[in-house]
Amino acid sequence: MSDIAFDLLAQKINEQLHSVDAQPCLWVVDENISAATLSTIAPNENIQVMTNRSDLALVLEQKGFSVQLSDFDFTAYERHSFSHIFYRVSKEKPVVHHIINQSAHYLAADACLYISGYKNEGAKTYIDKAVKYMGGLSSKVLGGKTSMIAAVQADNIDDSKRLDDKAYSELQQPVSAADIPFVSKPGVFGWNKIDRGSEFLVAHLPEVLARIKTDVKQVADLGCGYGYLSVMASQLLDAEFHAVDNNVAAVACCQQNFLQQGVRGEVSLDSCGDKLSPGFDLLLCNPPFHQGFDVESGLTDSFVRSASRLLKKGGHAFFVVNAFIPLERKAKGLFEYVTVVADNPSFKLLLLRK
Repeated sequence: MSDIAFDLLAQKINEQLHSVDAQPCLWVVDENISAATLSTIAPNENIQVMTNRSDLALVLEQKGFSVQLSDFDFTAYERHSFSHIFYRVSKEKPVVHHIINQSAHYLAADACLYISGYKNEGAKTYIDKAVKYMGGLSSKVLGGKTSMIAAVQADNIDDSKRLDDKAYSELQQPVSAADIPFVSKPGVFGWNKIDRGSEFLVAHLPEVLARIKTDVKQVADLGCGYGYLSVMASQLLDAEFHAVDNNVAAVACCQQNFLQQGVRGEVSLDSCGDKLSPGFDLLLCNPPFHQGFDVESGLTDSFVRSASRLLKKGGHAFFVVNAFIPLERKAKGLFEYVTVVADNPSFKLLLLRK
């Protein structure tokens, strides 16, 4: 499916990079830009890229871009150094607000932040807020019926109109479960709540562990987020946990939760556990289907194949997925058996044995 909002942004990026007076600019890449879409923009010495996703950073580096992988940390750059900043709005409001706030101080005088998105993503409201904060609207173009792109000029910054980013850069403790406080922050999916799917999995974990006959000493947590599954499982298991996520903020939060709760193991930046070595007794996974992938995107296959590769013979994987995801069909042939442990109108829990 075409992303008209990104197409509008790509056109502006390419125009700037091929202009006769091209100056240093920054492209902010979030999870809503697919690896395939990135190919519409060619690397250039005048463009820096910043992303919080390790998988996208790898794709961009392989294409020849200069990439900063961080939790959208602008302090690595010199203030007022960019002639343009390009950004397709994120799904989470505090992320958008953070990037607008930071852009105001990293654009050169009278330079522009190009913001693109769809009306139902809040693009019009974000543009209006950015104009009030930064000073002026240089241009605005509509694409299709609901997409748009605007050039917001940093010519009269009013810090009293700074956008509420929920203290984006700070680690916080917004949620707790079973009297365990969890460190999290904006930029992590579901950062200020307990994911209902993960909660469903944890509720049935004692039942699943009772069905596993072998000792569980090594546990993998794929797509760990801020670490809820690993921390809760560590209350039931004397095991070593290896949690991975491709989001920089998620890894930082999960590392802190491991430290605070005394979870043995490690947390690392990784996509689907590609960097982990096989040999796990148990694998826990709540795949990140929130990222906009449909069931045919290959995301389901990637997590199932990774689980099959990582588990030792006789090992088990415990998945929670949306009720409509055909995980049973995807897992057929890769596992000795696949069993639905529990389900409800929203989710199903599946136990897979290697």
